[in-house]
Amino acid sequence: MPKIIFTPWRDSSELLNVRSQFYPPSPAGPDLRVNACRTVEAWKLRNHLPHAVEATALLTDAILHDDAAHNSVFSIRATYAAAFCRFVTGLVDSKLGGQRRTMFQRALDLGLPASFVELRHEATHRELPSLVVLRGAVHRSLEWLWGYYWGRLDVAPISTGGGCHLNSRIRDSLRQISQQQQQLGSAKRKAKAHAVVAAAQSLAGICQQENEGTLLLCRALLDKDMLKQRQPGASMDSTFSTWDVLLQTIADSHPPFLTTLTEEMAMDLGHLAEAEPEAEAVFFWLRHILESRTWEAQRPRIPVSFLRAICCEMPNTWTAKLEEHTLAKLSFVSADADAPVNLDVHVDDGWDALEAYGWGPAKHWSTQTQTRKMHIRAIPMWAGKSNNYAYLVTDEPTKQSVIVDPAHPEEYVALSLFSFLDLVSARWRLKPDDRVVPVLTAERDAGRIKLNAIINTHHHWDHAGGNDGILKSLGQLAVIGGKDCQSVTKTPAHGETWKLGDRITVKALHTPCHTQDSICYFLEDGEQRAVFTGDTLFTGGCGRFFEGNAAEMHKALNQTLAALPDDTKVYSGHEYTKSNVKFLVSVSQTPAIQKLAKFAEENQNTQGVLTIGDEKAHNVFMMLDHPDVLKATGKTDPVDVMAALRELKNAM
Repeated sequence: MPKIIFTPWRDSSELLNVRSQFYPPSPAGPDLRVNACRTVEAWKLRNHLPHAVEATALLTDAILHDDAAHNSVFSIRATYAAAFCRFVTGLVDSKLGGQRRTMFQRALDLGLPASFVELRHEATHRELPSLVVLRGAVHRSLEWLWGYYWGRLDVAPISTGGGCHLNSRIRDSLRQISQQQQQLGSAKRKAKAHAVVAAAQSLAGICQQENEGTLLLCRALLDKDMLKQRQPGASMDSTFSTWDVLLQTIADSHPPFLTTLTEEMAMDLGHLAEAEPEAEAVFFWLRHILESRTWEAQRPRIPVSFLRAICCEMPNTWTAKLEEHTLAKLSFVSADADAPVNLDVHVDDGWDALEAYGWGPAKHWSTQTQTRKMHIRAIPMWAGKSNNYAYLVTDEPTKQSVIVDPAHPEEYVALSLFSFLDLVSARWRLKPDDRVVPVLTAERDAGRIKLNAIINTHHHWDHAGGNDGILKSLGQLAVIGGKDCQSVTKTPAHGETWKLGDRITVKALHTPCHTQDSICYFLEDGEQRAVFTGDTLFTGGCGRFFEGNAAEMHKALNQTLAALPDDTKVYSGHEYTKSNVKFLVSVSQTPAIQKLAKFAEENQNTQGVLTIGDEKAHNVFMMLDHPDVLKATGKTDPVDVMAALRELKNAM
């Protein structure tokens, strides 16, 4: 006898509809996660709710609660922690049925990251994790749930008879509902409502499960005997009342429907002749949807920009009227919905900051990967042979920024923008008369940065020589660096941390050798990491031992920096990669070194792409026990190997 499975949803289309609300197919679409959470809450009352569905709702609801304007930070942290802990515990609780196993063993069986179990233990038994950690964990949990549950939903198509059969089914359903509305009349409102809801659910299911279902439904609705049905000069009120509830119910169940319908209406309006009665009917329908209060809730799903483009590209009497009398009034709607936000905890007042990177209310949040938070702008200074880099680091939510290692401000520069998240650089060259100060001034005046500090990795002129010039031009700023740096105001202790803006944590790491005041700076923004190494670590190399010795450089590279997460991006003080590669290949020919050689050959700017993990694989100064390195140096003690490598490099 087949096993009967009870589900809280009526049919598979209802479950798929909730999935599309939790994980919208397009970030530009309407945010319906509140609806999804409410639906799951109702399902919970019916029992038999899978844990993955409940956990998705709890995690999403926690994100919707992330509103600094109305909730305290502690409340937000507690909500995140509770949702995350329930998600993990429901999967790996050792008291669940079956053989007794530890939480880590159950997590391994499920493919759940062990870090989730560790974070759950910390949140349950110790201090609540930071907001940044909790946000990242919840976002990763939703991604994991997609692969574990939502992405595996396999729903059989509701039709197999091809497009013609599907089209017939849709048109038959529409004719049936139209006839029922006329036959039942105004006296049987309850019966009419039930009929409309049933028809809408059926049609929404077709849209969700058939590739062409939405378009076929829209074209069927725009037949002469459907939405366009109207006597010349007659009122459209009865037509609106007949179809509004059906259309709105479908749009609520399947959001892309309204977008497609209004697009098809606009296309029809552009193609129909002015004298055709159908054109007037379409025009009235568009005005009704765009202006009527009954459509206010669904209106954010309407592609206003597309409608404007149709009016511009297909001008006629009707499109001109639509643009002039209706679309022009909606300009403020588009501005409100699409304008960029300046704040995120995104900033300046605290609330807009949350919205900018997806931590705002349902109106703006997206479960997709968050947009970039930290910007690192590399400023190569190619004067002479030093090939220096300065770096402008910005916490995008607050625009708080620091300039790292500005050399003399009159050096010529080229500005490259590196996205800290996607690691894709968009490069452009400035004219030869552009200098560091004008670049910073332009960024400040454009409102893109709020420069509050200079950071130096050490005191050498090509790293700290621009401090006084920037202070003179841009005003009083903190100068953070070693004790010998120009105009220094603060020397952080080893391991000391502080915040840049709302999201970036900066940690000072003392690495004396190249100079005795050398400091590297490790930055974290959620799960994104970078380290500014000055002249301590280069891509494929290290700095000279001007004020130190091999033991200090060994400690700096292979203890202090090597302890950083392997995915930490490296930003060094000079572009020496090509010359370093020549030395590397003379010592070893490992695949990692050959790969670096190819990369250096193809790229002029190599900073912010390779990681600490990469350096461990191809930088011989961090491979002191590799057979090729031992052979090349004739040494075995790590400090002796480091000293011998530096001598060999100096000789080149």
